[in-house]
Amino acid sequence: MSEQLLMTLNHWARQQPDAIALQDAHASLSWGELPAAIDRVADRLERDAGQRIALLADNSRHWVLADLAALKLQRPLIPVPLFFSEEQRAHLFSRAGIDTLMTVEDDQLQIRRLQIPATELHPGTAKITFTSGTTGAPKGVCLSADQQLQVAHSLAERLSGLGIRRHLCLLPLATLLENIAGVYTALLMGASVQLPPLATLGWQGSSGLNVEQLLSALHQHRPDSLITLPQILSALAATGERGTTLPELRFIAVGGARVGADLIRRARAQGLPAYEGYGLSECASVVSLNTPGQDSIGSAGRALGHNHLNLSAEGELLIEGNCMLGYLGEPPHSGVYATGDLVRVDNSGFLHIEGRRRNVIINSYGRNLSPEWVESELLAQPGIEEAVLYGEARPFNCALIHAPSLNNDQLDAHLARINARLPDYARVRQWTRPEISMRKQSGLYTLNGRPRRAAIATHFADTLESIYATDC
Repeated sequence: MSEQLLMTLNHWARQQPDAIALQDAHASLSWGELPAAIDRVADRLERDAGQRIALLADNSRHWVLADLAALKLQRPLIPVPLFFSEEQRAHLFSRAGIDTLMTVEDDQLQIRRLQIPATELHPGTAKITFTSGTTGAPKGVCLSADQQLQVAHSLAERLSGLGIRRHLCLLPLATLLENIAGVYTALLMGASVQLPPLATLGWQGSSGLNVEQLLSALHQHRPDSLITLPQILSALAATGERGTTLPELRFIAVGGARVGADLIRRARAQGLPAYEGYGLSECASVVSLNTPGQDSIGSAGRALGHNHLNLSAEGELLIEGNCMLGYLGEPPHSGVYATGDLVRVDNSGFLHIEGRRRNVIINSYGRNLSPEWVESELLAQPGIEEAVLYGEARPFNCALIHAPSLNNDQLDAHLARINARLPDYARVRQWTRPEISMRKQSGLYTLNGRPRRAAIATHFADTLESIYATDC
């Protein structure tokens, strides 16, 4: 399927040779120039690189060209997240047997050979994407070219007709979601890919964001589409609610965590065309997506056509079809992939994410509850930036909430509205504020923004015990 991608790029090069294909802070490449630019990087890799290529760089046209060149040569590419620690990078290099490191310095692609012993890869591996998971040691997911491009083709088909001509890469390209659903999908549709450095978009490390700077960048680049996360969408909606003029877009995909229906409604009320999706690295990113023609607020959309979805007796989502080759250093994957996500599928085929199987809270009355359900309702409220729910073996739920712009009365008002529409066992009876953001405290969140629940419970054990002791 990589040959089909290259054929499509050549098609657009003939159809619109003067239109912009890739643009970053330093230069742009037209569609007519793109095929030759890919060939030049491929020639360099064939001459100077080994067989396993790590790519460590900020978003830029060089990143995309290196990725496409490696795909053309059928050499495994291993994107390195910029926010990985030195220890995690060393783990990645050793685990994948990296023999070549590519970086970008002074707007030039640099290639350096490394002396790291080779390790065994699953046959057909074109990309290894490392996810942080719940521990400090990243886990490598091996994907073929066909698995990645199948998702991109399905998305291009689903999004056709929306008139997307400019896609802004808001997330790091080392994030599989932006790599496949952003870059590959946009290129298949003949759209321009905007690739400004992450810092110019307001990113401050892996979890901090300057919303005013992001808004300025959106007005500057005028994208038709972007991919974002619930917290960023909430911040954009809040600026609109304060009267700030928001950019006009055609499509915003939001995912990475469960998205509350209220957040989607808030965003759309401000003219932000936000649509929730669901995916995971093990299935080459996107599995399901809402779109203007197929939309159900509160769901994660309908499945893309290349996957077959089923549910276990416990309600766990099982996926068959476009699944990974396997985890790096583990036996190959075959058959059904058990996601660990609890879902329901309604009569119209829309997927509703209820939570993680391993995160289920069983309270002291024996009622089961997925904390992500309540947390997504909390995070959909203006001003609430972080929320983690606890209640295992307890008579009621308590939430740790970081909402620096809200006073206690405002926070109580949000909780009252949420509790009014929740069943009694899901309601938040007590809440407390961490002194500082939990994301900024070492070890409490994964690098991709998910709470480490056990670590948070340990860190705030005295606080939680005090709440339960005085209210039982």
